[in-house]
Amino acid sequence: MTEGEPSLQGIVKLSLLFFIFGAAVYFLKEWLADYTYPRITYLRIKYIKDQAVKLLTMDYKYMEQADFFNSREKALEATSSNTNGIEGIYHKLFDIPQLILIVIALSVFIGLKSIWILIALIVHIFVTSYIAILVQKYQYKRKEELSKKERRVAYYSATSKDFAYGKDIRVYDLKTRILMNFQKEISGYLDVFRVIKNKEYLLGLISLFTLVVADIASYGILTYLTVKGMSIADYSMYVAASVVLTLQMTALSENITFIMQEYMYVKDLYNFFDEDLGEKGGELNAVAEDMPIEIEFIDVNFKYPGTDKPIFTDFSLHIPAGSKLALVGINGAGKTTFVKLLTGMFKADSGKILINGHDVNEYDKQELFSMFCVVFQEVNIMALTIAQNIACSTEDIDYAKVEDVLRQVDLYDKVVSLKKGVNSMMLKIIEEDGVVFSGGENQRLTIARALYKGGSCVIMDEPTASLDALAEASIYSQFDNLIHGRTAIYISHRLASTKFCDAIALIDNDGLKEYGTHDELMALGGAYHDMFVVQGKYYQTEEEEI
Repeated sequence: MTEGEPSLQGIVKLSLLFFIFGAAVYFLKEWLADYTYPRITYLRIKYIKDQAVKLLTMDYKYMEQADFFNSREKALEATSSNTNGIEGIYHKLFDIPQLILIVIALSVFIGLKSIWILIALIVHIFVTSYIAILVQKYQYKRKEELSKKERRVAYYSATSKDFAYGKDIRVYDLKTRILMNFQKEISGYLDVFRVIKNKEYLLGLISLFTLVVADIASYGILTYLTVKGMSIADYSMYVAASVVLTLQMTALSENITFIMQEYMYVKDLYNFFDEDLGEKGGELNAVAEDMPIEIEFIDVNFKYPGTDKPIFTDFSLHIPAGSKLALVGINGAGKTTFVKLLTGMFKADSGKILINGHDVNEYDKQELFSMFCVVFQEVNIMALTIAQNIACSTEDIDYAKVEDVLRQVDLYDKVVSLKKGVNSMMLKIIEEDGVVFSGGENQRLTIARALYKGGSCVIMDEPTASLDALAEASIYSQFDNLIHGRTAIYISHRLASTKFCDAIALIDNDGLKEYGTHDELMALGGAYHDMFVVQGKYYQTEEEEI
């Protein structure tokens, strides 16, 4: 008992020393955390905003490339939460100094008694760290594939919660099909996830084996030293020190490997920021808004990136300044692609696209966009006020102009009947009492948006698909009265826009099939004639039917 008392005193002194040392390090760490944490949080939020700016300003062509978004998930991982990426590294960095000091102190303490115990523990930690690095590299390698699966699962999850799909899901009993596809995508995700976890499990067995060997070596050496005369109290103290050292070295190893893994995502983020995803185009300025433009496609060839099917092959078309062209054809013939090429969203693989004799690539990108007033077939209403949806701005809104365009699309009476009028918030995302328009009303709103913007060329890309045939014809004829001599392109697979146009271009999968006026193409008796005859009955008024 007497022999063990000094060792007991040593334990008390050592414990007290570690307590004081640990408390000092803890308070220093907390003070630094309080000082720096708001700054690192601000940095992460700033980077989230910078990502949004990058995505909103990059070339449109990337928006249609699934591979691009799969690869970008790695970059977005760096700001995905406060426990990963930039902020996650920050938290781990605060733990590392304390862990290093504890590991050094315990290593010296144990090493002075037996260097072999220390060597056994270090070998275990190095093997564990190496395995952790292999696991993280494998996770990083499979991240893109996992992100692809996650996006698919997220789609079905969002669809099941989106009230916009609620009516169709119930009326057409789509829940069975959606749940079936949902389960299929979940299973696909779990398959990839399981492969990753199996890899971790197999490598983890090696780490566990080295831990068992290190523990056997430590206990064996301490038992041998006890047999040689070391006190039981010292034995207990060194066993406890070995366990604590193992835990602290493991924590240090995990923190370091975590930082190494997250740094790969942070590096992807900075590469994403450095990547040039926007093309400014040339230096030409747009023509005056009230000046019509001449458009010409000359031997244009184009296919979408990552595909083998050509959309246009040696496609040529001339649209004189101030003329009205109806671009018609079946779905998938390339009508919307025509708009994307003309407005510079995609570049032609070969050939030329001219505006007033200048290649579209010679125009500054924003100047090029400003020349076009486009109503796309996709109706995208944002969670903003009605006025902001029309003006596409939150400042300097011309409310008189907003009301004027609402009258022109027959939405004025509907809007003024609302409690907040044009300042009513749309959708029920930001405000619970948000306004939800019908499909036809939403399409009229997008037309009002185009009228508000203005431009040298008006393009209507099947914006009336949700309207009945007579309402569509009314919108087109009314819109025609508002273009004031500007160049106009009306795109549809329905023929309401054709009779009041100067020329009609019928395109199919082989390119430009027929071109001429309505009367010329009807006399030709070809594909346009057949389409018009079939669709003609839908545009008859009740008086005409009588």
